[in-house]
Amino acid sequence: MEETKAKGRERAIERDRLVGCLKWVGLTVVGVSLIGGVVLWKFIEQSAGVVQGVGDFFHSVADKMHTRSVEETFRERITQVVSTEGDVLELARVETEETFTRADSRSLFGEMLYLGTTISEIRVPVIYRYHLKLSEAWKIEIRDQECRVLAPMLRPSLPPAIRTDGMEKKSASGWLRFNAVENLLQLEKDLTPRVEERAGDKRHLNLAREASRRSVEQFVRKWVLEDHPDIGRMKVLVTFPDELDATRDVLPSGGGVKL
Repeated sequence: MEETKAKGRERAIERDRLVGCLKWVGLTVVGVSLIGGVVLWKFIEQSAGVVQGVGDFFHSVADKMHTRSVEETFRERITQVVSTEGDVLELARVETEETFTRADSRSLFGEMLYLGTTISEIRVPVIYRYHLKLSEAWKIEIRDQECRVLAPMLRPSLPPAIRTDGMEKKSASGWLRFNAVENLLQLEKDLTPRVEERAGDKRHLNLAREASRRSVEQFVRKWVLEDHPDIGRMKVLVTFPDELDATRDVLPSGGGVKL
Protein backbone atom coordinates (compact mmCIF):
# COMPACT_ATOMS: atom_id res chain seq x y z
CA MET A 1 0.00 0.00 0.00
CA GLU A 2 2.69 2.41 1.00
CA GLU A 3 4.70 1.40 -2.03
CA THR A 4 1.73 2.29 -4.29
CA LYS A 5 1.37 5.70 -2.65
CA ALA A 6 5.07 6.38 -3.09
CA LYS A 7 4.88 5.51 -6.77
CA GLY A 8 1.87 7.84 -7.13
CA ARG A 9 3.75 10.72 -5.50
CA GLU A 10 6.72 10.12 -7.79
CA ARG A 11 4.45 10.18 -10.85
CA ALA A 12 2.86 13.45 -9.65
CA ILE A 13 6.26 15.02 -9.09
CA GLU A 14 7.42 13.93 -12.53
CA ARG A 15 4.20 15.29 -14.07
CA ASP A 16 4.65 18.64 -12.31
CA ARG A 17 8.27 18.80 -13.47
CA LEU A 18 7.17 18.04 -17.05
CA VAL A 19 4.47 20.73 -16.95
CA GLY A 20 6.97 23.21 -15.53
CA CYS A 21 9.49 22.37 -18.22
CA LEU A 22 6.83 22.77 -20.92
CA LYS A 23 5.84 26.18 -19.50
CA TRP A 24 9.45 27.36 -19.53
CA VAL A 25 9.91 26.03 -23.06
CA GLY A 26 6.75 27.82 -24.19
CA LEU A 27 7.78 31.09 -22.58
CA THR A 28 11.26 30.75 -24.10
CA VAL A 29 9.79 30.15 -27.57
CA VAL A 30 7.48 33.19 -27.22
CA GLY A 31 10.34 35.39 -26.00
CA VAL A 32 12.67 34.26 -28.75
CA SER A 33 9.91 34.79 -31.31
CA LEU A 34 9.28 38.33 -30.09
CA ILE A 35 12.98 39.19 -30.07
CA GLY A 36 13.42 37.60 -33.49
CA GLY A 37 10.43 39.52 -34.83
CA VAL A 38 11.82 42.83 -33.59
CA VAL A 39 15.25 42.06 -35.04
CA LEU A 40 13.70 41.00 -38.36
CA TRP A 41 11.56 44.16 -38.47
CA LYS A 42 14.60 46.36 -37.83
CA PHE A 43 16.56 44.46 -40.47
CA ILE A 44 13.77 44.90 -43.02
CA GLU A 45 13.41 48.59 -42.10
CA GLN A 46 17.15 49.22 -42.49
CA SER A 47 17.25 47.16 -45.67
CA ALA A 48 14.40 49.21 -47.08
CA GLY A 49 16.30 52.38 -46.25
CA VAL A 50 19.40 51.03 -47.98
CA VAL A 51 17.36 49.96 -51.01
CA GLN A 52 15.68 53.38 -51.09
CA GLY A 53 19.06 55.08 -50.91
CA VAL A 54 20.45 52.92 -53.71
CA GLY A 55 17.34 53.57 -55.77
CA ASP A 56 17.63 57.33 -55.22
CA PHE A 57 21.31 57.17 -56.23
CA PHE A 58 20.61 55.36 -59.51
CA HIS A 59 17.63 57.62 -60.15
CA SER A 60 19.81 60.72 -59.78
CA VAL A 61 22.45 59.18 -62.05
CA ALA A 62 19.77 58.35 -64.62
CA ASP A 63 18.44 61.92 -64.45
CA LYS A 64 21.90 63.26 -65.28
CA MET A 65 22.36 60.85 -68.17
CA HIS A 66 19.13 61.45 -70.07
CA THR A 67 17.42 64.50 -71.58
CA ARG A 68 13.88 65.33 -70.54
CA SER A 69 11.40 67.31 -72.62
CA VAL A 70 8.04 68.57 -71.31
CA GLU A 71 5.51 70.06 -73.72
CA GLU A 72 2.42 71.95 -72.61
CA THR A 73 -0.41 72.85 -74.96
CA PHE A 74 -3.33 75.24 -74.58
CA ARG A 75 -6.68 75.21 -76.34
CA GLU A 76 -9.39 77.82 -76.17
CA ARG A 77 -13.03 77.74 -77.24
CA ILE A 78 -14.94 80.98 -76.81
CA THR A 79 -18.41 80.18 -75.48
CA GLN A 80 -19.68 83.63 -74.55
CA VAL A 81 -18.66 87.28 -74.53
CA VAL A 82 -20.98 89.63 -72.63
CA SER A 83 -20.74 93.39 -72.20
CA THR A 84 -21.41 94.99 -68.83
CA GLU A 85 -22.76 98.04 -70.71
CA GLY A 86 -20.64 100.23 -68.42
CA ASP A 87 -23.07 99.43 -65.63
CA VAL A 88 -20.70 97.77 -63.14
CA LEU A 89 -18.76 99.68 -60.50
CA GLU A 90 -16.35 97.31 -58.76
CA LEU A 91 -16.02 98.17 -55.09
CA ALA A 92 -14.06 95.57 -53.13
CA ARG A 93 -11.99 92.40 -53.30
CA VAL A 94 -11.84 89.79 -50.57
CA GLU A 95 -9.23 87.00 -50.55
CA THR A 96 -9.95 83.98 -48.36
CA GLU A 97 -8.94 80.35 -47.94
CA GLU A 98 -12.04 78.19 -48.17
CA THR A 99 -12.40 74.58 -47.02
CA PHE A 100 -15.03 72.22 -48.44
CA THR A 101 -15.76 68.75 -47.05
CA ARG A 102 -17.89 65.90 -48.37
CA ALA A 103 -18.70 62.92 -46.12
CA ASP A 104 -20.36 59.83 -47.62
CA SER A 105 -21.59 57.25 -45.08
CA ARG A 106 -23.22 53.92 -45.83
CA SER A 107 -24.83 51.11 -43.83
CA LEU A 108 -26.62 47.85 -44.58
CA PHE A 109 -29.92 46.62 -43.13
CA GLY A 110 -30.82 50.06 -41.90
CA GLU A 111 -28.16 50.96 -39.34
CA MET A 112 -27.29 47.40 -38.32
CA LEU A 113 -24.10 47.01 -40.38
CA TYR A 114 -21.99 50.15 -40.67
CA LEU A 115 -19.75 50.12 -43.76
CA GLY A 116 -17.78 53.25 -42.98
CA THR A 117 -17.58 56.88 -44.09
CA THR A 118 -15.53 58.30 -46.94
CA ILE A 119 -14.36 61.85 -46.22
CA SER A 120 -12.93 64.16 -48.88
CA GLU A 121 -11.65 67.69 -48.32
CA ILE A 122 -10.52 70.53 -50.57
CA ARG A 123 -8.81 73.65 -49.29
CA VAL A 124 -8.35 76.43 -51.85
CA PRO A 125 -7.65 80.18 -51.98
CA VAL A 126 -10.59 82.15 -53.41
CA ILE A 127 -10.83 85.77 -54.55
CA TYR A 128 -14.28 87.35 -54.18
CA ARG A 129 -15.15 90.63 -55.90
CA TYR A 130 -18.11 92.88 -55.13
CA HIS A 131 -19.81 95.56 -57.20
CA LEU A 132 -22.94 97.64 -57.61
CA LYS A 133 -24.98 98.51 -60.69
CA LEU A 134 -24.78 102.17 -61.65
CA SER A 135 -28.18 101.98 -63.36
CA GLU A 136 -30.01 101.18 -60.13
CA ALA A 137 -31.51 103.94 -58.00
CA TRP A 138 -29.24 106.21 -55.95
CA LYS A 139 -30.45 108.67 -53.37
CA ILE A 140 -28.15 111.54 -52.37
CA GLU A 141 -28.94 114.37 -49.98
CA ILE A 142 -26.61 117.24 -49.13
CA ARG A 143 -27.28 119.10 -45.92
CA ASP A 144 -24.82 121.55 -44.37
CA GLN A 145 -21.45 119.75 -44.40
CA GLU A 146 -22.88 116.24 -44.84
CA CYS A 147 -23.61 114.24 -47.97
CA ARG A 148 -25.83 111.28 -47.23
CA VAL A 149 -25.84 108.52 -49.85
CA LEU A 150 -28.16 105.55 -50.25
CA ALA A 151 -26.24 103.43 -52.75
CA PRO A 152 -27.55 100.52 -54.84
CA MET A 153 -27.36 96.98 -53.50
CA LEU A 154 -23.95 95.39 -52.94
CA ARG A 155 -23.60 92.34 -55.20
CA PRO A 156 -21.01 89.55 -55.63
CA SER A 157 -19.30 89.30 -59.02
CA LEU A 158 -19.78 85.72 -60.21
CA PRO A 159 -18.07 83.38 -60.53
CA PRO A 160 -15.37 84.03 -57.91
CA ALA A 161 -11.75 83.35 -58.88
CA ILE A 162 -10.48 79.99 -57.59
CA ARG A 163 -6.69 79.84 -57.20
CA THR A 164 -5.91 76.29 -58.27
CA ASP A 165 -2.17 76.86 -57.70
CA GLY A 166 -2.84 76.83 -53.96
CA MET A 167 -5.39 74.01 -53.93
CA GLU A 168 -4.91 71.12 -51.48
CA LYS A 169 -6.96 67.92 -51.75
CA LYS A 170 -7.25 64.79 -49.63
CA SER A 171 -9.64 61.86 -49.45
CA ALA A 172 -9.88 58.75 -47.24
CA SER A 173 -12.23 55.77 -47.56
CA GLY A 174 -14.13 54.04 -44.77
CA TRP A 175 -13.13 50.53 -43.75
CA LEU A 176 -15.51 48.86 -46.26
CA ARG A 177 -15.72 51.75 -48.74
CA PHE A 178 -13.62 52.09 -51.87
CA ASN A 179 -14.88 55.38 -53.31
CA ALA A 180 -12.27 57.92 -52.14
CA VAL A 181 -11.48 59.01 -55.71
CA GLU A 182 -15.13 59.27 -56.78
CA ASN A 183 -16.09 61.21 -53.66
CA LEU A 184 -13.25 63.69 -54.21
CA LEU A 185 -14.17 64.13 -57.89
CA GLN A 186 -17.77 64.91 -56.95
CA LEU A 187 -16.62 67.45 -54.36
CA GLU A 188 -14.37 69.10 -56.95
CA LYS A 189 -17.23 69.17 -59.48
CA ASP A 190 -19.45 71.01 -56.99
CA LEU A 191 -16.72 73.50 -56.06
CA THR A 192 -17.75 76.44 -58.26
CA PRO A 193 -21.48 76.39 -57.31
CA ARG A 194 -20.59 76.19 -53.62
CA VAL A 195 -18.11 79.06 -53.90
CA GLU A 196 -20.75 81.16 -55.69
CA GLU A 197 -23.20 80.39 -52.89
CA ARG A 198 -20.71 81.52 -50.28
CA ALA A 199 -19.98 84.73 -52.20
CA GLY A 200 -23.52 85.95 -51.60
CA ASP A 201 -23.96 84.90 -47.98
CA LYS A 202 -24.13 87.46 -45.19
CA ARG A 203 -20.69 86.69 -43.75
CA HIS A 204 -18.84 87.29 -47.03
CA LEU A 205 -20.89 90.38 -47.86
CA ASN A 206 -20.00 91.82 -44.46
CA LEU A 207 -16.32 91.15 -45.11
CA ALA A 208 -16.53 93.41 -48.18
CA ARG A 209 -18.94 95.98 -46.75
CA GLU A 210 -16.58 98.57 -45.26
CA ALA A 211 -14.16 98.46 -48.20
CA SER A 212 -17.15 98.88 -50.53
CA ARG A 213 -18.43 101.80 -48.46
CA ARG A 214 -15.07 103.58 -48.84
CA SER A 215 -15.12 102.96 -52.59
CA VAL A 216 -18.59 104.49 -52.93
CA GLU A 217 -17.49 107.48 -50.85
CA GLN A 218 -14.51 108.09 -53.17
CA PHE A 219 -16.73 107.63 -56.23
CA VAL A 220 -19.18 110.25 -54.94
CA ARG A 221 -16.40 112.69 -54.10
CA LYS A 222 -14.75 112.38 -57.52
CA TRP A 223 -17.80 112.23 -59.77
CA VAL A 224 -20.75 113.77 -57.88
CA LEU A 225 -19.26 116.39 -55.56
CA GLU A 226 -16.41 117.28 -57.88
CA ASP A 227 -17.52 120.95 -58.29
CA HIS A 228 -18.96 121.45 -54.79
CA PRO A 229 -17.25 124.43 -53.10
CA ASP A 230 -16.94 122.69 -49.73
CA ILE A 231 -15.88 119.27 -51.01
CA GLY A 232 -12.78 119.28 -48.80
CA ARG A 233 -14.86 119.65 -45.63
CA MET A 234 -17.80 117.57 -46.80
CA LYS A 235 -18.53 114.40 -44.82
CA VAL A 236 -19.89 111.58 -46.97
CA LEU A 237 -22.07 108.96 -45.24
CA VAL A 238 -22.81 105.85 -47.32
CA THR A 239 -25.58 103.36 -46.63
CA PHE A 240 -26.56 100.20 -48.51
CA PRO A 241 -30.23 99.11 -48.80
CA ASP A 242 -29.84 96.09 -46.49
CA GLU A 243 -28.64 98.41 -43.69
CA LEU A 244 -31.72 100.66 -43.57
CA ASP A 245 -33.40 98.79 -40.72
CA ALA A 246 -30.33 99.26 -38.51
CA THR A 247 -29.57 102.88 -39.53
CA ARG A 248 -32.87 104.60 -40.27
CA ASP A 249 -31.46 108.05 -39.58
CA VAL A 250 -28.55 107.87 -42.05
CA LEU A 251 -30.73 109.13 -44.90
CA PRO A 252 -33.86 111.15 -44.01
CA SER A 253 -37.03 110.19 -45.84
CA GLY A 254 -38.12 112.36 -48.74
CA GLY A 255 -36.08 114.82 -50.76
CA GLY A 256 -32.61 113.97 -52.06
CA VAL A 257 -31.21 113.56 -55.56
CA LYS A 258 -31.85 110.45 -57.67
CA LEU A 259 -29.06 109.52 -60.07
